[in-house]
Amino acid sequence: MKRNHWIWLIIATLLMGVLACTGGKSVTPAPETPAIETATQEAPTLRPTHTPAQPTAQPTTAPSTAEPKPKVTEAPTVVAGASLEVINESGVELAELYISGVEDSSWGANQLSESIVPGGSITIQALEEGTYDLKTAFADGSTAEIMYSVLLSGENSWTVFGMEGLPDNAVLRFEEDFTDNRNNWGNSFSDEVDYPAPGDGQYCINIKVSEMTAWEWYEPFRTDEFLTEVQCSLDAGTDASCGLGFGPDGDNLFWYELDAETQSYAVHLLQDDAWQESLIGWTEDLHINPSGANYLALARIEGTLYVYANGMLINWVDTDLFPTGRVGIGGATYEDAPVNICLDDLMVWRIEK
Repeated sequence: MKRNHWIWLIIATLLMGVLACTGGKSVTPAPETPAIETATQEAPTLRPTHTPAQPTAQPTTAPSTAEPKPKVTEAPTVVAGASLEVINESGVELAELYISGVEDSSWGANQLSESIVPGGSITIQALEEGTYDLKTAFADGSTAEIMYSVLLSGENSWTVFGMEGLPDNAVLRFEEDFTDNRNNWGNSFSDEVDYPAPGDGQYCINIKVSEMTAWEWYEPFRTDEFLTEVQCSLDAGTDASCGLGFGPDGDNLFWYELDAETQSYAVHLLQDDAWQESLIGWTEDLHINPSGANYLALARIEGTLYVYANGMLINWVDTDLFPTGRVGIGGATYEDAPVNICLDDLMVWRIEK
């Protein structure tokens, strides 16, 4: 699958990136976006605390103005005759390529007999038509890029841009693996949402009703420019979604939402306790893993909000709203409930000026 060149252009101009996962398989060796008006805000006062507060925002109904989420598509019947051209635009030599059936538990063997140099390409012939997971890696074995549930039929091409490291001016402010509750997460319960304390290395929020969005703030950190990432997994077979937010309070925030089941995402806007027109409507992206955990990342740099899925920049929107705020983690339900949204590996960086 060929990656759109607009993503390459923005990546080429940014000095940033994000950590990413390498996927769950083992490796066998050998709308037009609406203009956003500036909203004048007073900078919130930094609270004198070093631990996350209890959930401070009332669970909020999911955006009624958002576009409907796309339906899950069924895998095609497997027949013979596909090819895949892999084009290397990562700027680094690609040493490994894996083409694995979506039901396979292993990535299988490396399909490359020689590396793909930057700007070069290679074509794999005589593939059975069907749905595959695709992975490329650098010479040191680190993942360059992964695409999930890619339909290969006839002639196909995939432009690999790869993932970049953190910008030099990113300073880690907080890291949480939820192996214990020294940071005082959760322990709050209601008829609609339960926030139990972390257990088994995860922080799981149980949303008990339909059409509900719920999150907990990372309370101590208020900033203007930041980068944050969290791993999220959901109860399988539900229409629930993972969420990552930023805003000054529970009535005002950007809400990045990722639905693994349909490999789609959206960015919503909550303003004055009312959901507005979505900044980015529901959009499919094959960097989203439909059958496992996903890493969501959100960054705010120089008036632009960037969204990432599993280490890949997938979209952005310019906005002057909410010049300072906090990071919130959680999720949302639609028709299916109750649902557990389980979070792990939260990291928050400040972008120094």
